[in-house]
Amino acid sequence: MAITINQDPTSPNMANNTLVFSVSSTQVAQPQFQYVADVRNEAGTLIQRVKQQPNPTGYGVFDLSQIIKFNVGPADGVWKTTVAQDNSGRGCSKDFKIYFGEEYGTSASSSVTSYTGIGVATGSAAVSGSNYYTMLDGLVGPNDKVSWNWASSSKLDEHTINDTTFNFQFGLTDFPATQSINTTDYQTISLLNGNLTGVTSSLVAQDVWLMEVKEYDITGSEINTEQYYNNSDLGNGGPRVSNAQIWADVDQDQNQDTRLIHFPAGPQNFADAGNTLNANTAYYVCTFYEQATDGFPNENGKWGTYRFDLNTDCEAYTPVRFAWKNKYGVWDYYSYTLVSTTTANIERQNYEQSFVNFSSTSTSVSYDKTRRGNTNYYNEINKQRTVESDWLDQTYADLLNEMFYSADVYIQEGSDFLPVVMTNASITEKTNPRGQKLFKYTAEYRLANDEQPRL
Repeated sequence: MAITINQDPTSPNMANNTLVFSVSSTQVAQPQFQYVADVRNEAGTLIQRVKQQPNPTGYGVFDLSQIIKFNVGPADGVWKTTVAQDNSGRGCSKDFKIYFGEEYGTSASSSVTSYTGIGVATGSAAVSGSNYYTMLDGLVGPNDKVSWNWASSSKLDEHTINDTTFNFQFGLTDFPATQSINTTDYQTISLLNGNLTGVTSSLVAQDVWLMEVKEYDITGSEINTEQYYNNSDLGNGGPRVSNAQIWADVDQDQNQDTRLIHFPAGPQNFADAGNTLNANTAYYVCTFYEQATDGFPNENGKWGTYRFDLNTDCEAYTPVRFAWKNKYGVWDYYSYTLVSTTTANIERQNYEQSFVNFSSTSTSVSYDKTRRGNTNYYNEINKQRTVESDWLDQTYADLLNEMFYSADVYIQEGSDFLPVVMTNASITEKTNPRGQKLFKYTAEYRLANDEQPRL
């Protein structure tokens, strides 16, 4: 084999990471030699071809993150889902096929020929280290990893479907497993699903099949249960078509759309699905299960358990709920529950016209006290909105920092999500006598599409 891949990124990975490939070739001494890298989408369509001369020791080192990250994007529109929603039509996770080849000539002045990288056969690049690379629209900080790769084992555990006992917290969020939520809030929880390590036909998978929602009253007694299956016949999930299928029936049917699933998790999502929470519900718990070998839920196999306490303490203010793309490339949510204010700044430009109408079309010029002297010809309205959080511990304070770093932030207004621009944030720090720190955020933002002025 002419091309050897010595190093490539793991799958799944983050598109906004440094994605390093290192290759070598037995033909590197040929005249006009260059390495060729083809980045293709899931269907095999070429996105971009990169050519590179070997470095002084003969290797080709590529960082393809600049190409990949511009071909992924946020999962707009999943906030209000009422079913297990796959990633169809959304760019927050995509599969890429990456192949390496080479080109060289017969002399320093000859034309060059492209080779597959397999022997000396001519044609397109054909050597790959993986059948596919799943890339999320997330990021990994350079100080948060020990190698080039994302530590995907923190959110992924592929194993043979054999009624294994496990208990993970694999939702793509770092928020605590217990949160407060309001009865009108939307919320989603996203999880990696199926096989993501680059093998197209394998019974080794992370099978996120069922989200079970149990409601409890103030005494902790269970009062209701609802089930949300990850099947395409019940919405847009998959790769199963129905509950009659086990993973062995669909292990070769996966694609980039079904490798990331978004589940409804907010009271308003449930209400929109026709499953309004019981009036006596004090909290509810969302638990994610895999399918057992008998076709029923594996109650010992939990991908995540998240509790939501219904918030009834902040009736003096209308909470402002934010949704933003987090470091995993999916949505986190938080409601600012204290006072919110809006300040309108109006920028005007005007000109001063004469009180006398020199353009009169009659034989005399009448006196007109309604004639304007100063006339506005341009108005721009900028409404600056300010919200305050309750006192937060260090965990919540750190997580809310992501909201200010994120380029995709929305607020929930009724049943709509509106894009906003975060403009400022200040932090008040409070230290109690035991040295435990609490924080309060005051955040400023404006609507990305503000009010149109009246001219």
